[in-house]
Amino acid sequence: MIALNAAARGRLYAFFSRLWVRELDAAFVEVLQGPLGRELLPDFWASDERKLLEREADRQAAFDADFVHLTVVNLVPYESFFRREDGMVESGAVNPVATFLRTYGFEVDLASARSLAPDHLGIELEVQSVLCDKEREAVEEGRDRYAGVVRGVERDFLAQHLLTWAPVYLFAARRNARTALYRDAADATLQFLHADFGGLE
Repeated sequence: MIALNAAARGRLYAFFSRLWVRELDAAFVEVLQGPLGRELLPDFWASDERKLLEREADRQAAFDADFVHLTVVNLVPYESFFRREDGMVESGAVNPVATFLRTYGFEVDLASARSLAPDHLGIELEVQSVLCDKEREAVEEGRDRYAGVVRGVERDFLAQHLLTWAPVYLFAARRNARTALYRDAADATLQFLHADFGGLE
């Protein structure tokens, strides 16, 4: 994979975050239909399912139902669920991701994200997107040392959080998805996480 700059990496993290944080809406359908969506989800675009994006009723029946199936009803996209011995979602202040977010000055609107805790897959991907944007800003301002520090935080967040559990969730999502959209999304998200971590080493 070609090494991407911080701006491109940030856009990819934002794309994957949006895929996993809530159902499709008209604005994100436009993104899916654009160059980024077509490049990242080629199997979906090669399938007949792509036609279901054209009508809201078809979109809801197929993709919204699959999203709920993969993120609410049958699978749990929270880090604490995978890392706690009791398999519970840690929604309190002791959540390790909440600690990370406080340390680095992040604020998460759980209601807007419709999330029980800050360690939701979509939120963790968005954290990486914001960090990439900070790295980009530092590079543009000529603060290379600070950009390196931010890259270190990105790498640590991947190593200590996302990559400790997201691959297991994404494999399960791939296996359980009822649509080509979310099968392809699970594969693409997983490949990007590993590739990005390799590029940060």
